[in-house]
Amino acid sequence: MLDQMDFGKRMKEFRKRINLTQKEVAMKIGISEQAMSKWENGECLPDVYHLKLLARIFKVSVDCLLDTENENSEKIVETIKVGGAVFELIEKPAAIFEGKVIYAKDFSDISAFYSALDAVTAQEEGRVYEALENPVVPINDIHLSVNFWRGEEERAYGFVREVLTECQPRGIDVYKTPASLYIRAYTDRLTAQLLAKESCEIWELFAYIRDHFMPGHNYKMAENGAQELEVFDTSEHKSGYAYMPVARC
Repeated sequence: MLDQMDFGKRMKEFRKRINLTQKEVAMKIGISEQAMSKWENGECLPDVYHLKLLARIFKVSVDCLLDTENENSEKIVETIKVGGAVFELIEKPAAIFEGKVIYAKDFSDISAFYSALDAVTAQEEGRVYEALENPVVPINDIHLSVNFWRGEEERAYGFVREVLTECQPRGIDVYKTPASLYIRAYTDRLTAQLLAKESCEIWELFAYIRDHFMPGHNYKMAENGAQELEVFDTSEHKSGYAYMPVARC
């Protein structure tokens, strides 16, 4: 995921290499000096059109400007196809997730825990997301499943986003995960067909990955504290990626 603060620092470095001021670069690409300043300060990101113009001025590729291969980015290690569906082995760096995290240990029994999860409304979830500061770009709503393959009392569930800092408003819960390998799969039609369906939700992919994909490709569940992630790519939570933390057998 792209860190806009790091992007701003790279942009400033490239600008200084060619001895241009913010105002001079802004004039060349037809934007205000204020917009240029916001990009360099990590307040926001340029659109694709202006990314291309900046890369041309700095005499670097867009990939170089974005630094899509830096150490803080997810890296695709291997791509495996199963009946047309794509599964990717991902190296994901350590991450900070913040929002609302509900723990099974705080309830009298597991039924009460699940009832509490069901009681969280979309409006409440949205208010939590809106309160978060310094989210990682691109911004994705994430459902965090903690220890769902272990004993019921160890489980937790989070409505979170990945963020850059633990400094957040009061009442925001923090959950940190270590760097880990993950199997990543998307909820497209070809993947859903592995479940004998035309469409599927992210959570449905976890059972397939754990029970079928992992044994067939010599992977096991990671025991390093990494957790299952449902990473949504729409605000309606209709589609997105399943991230399953794994280790090689």
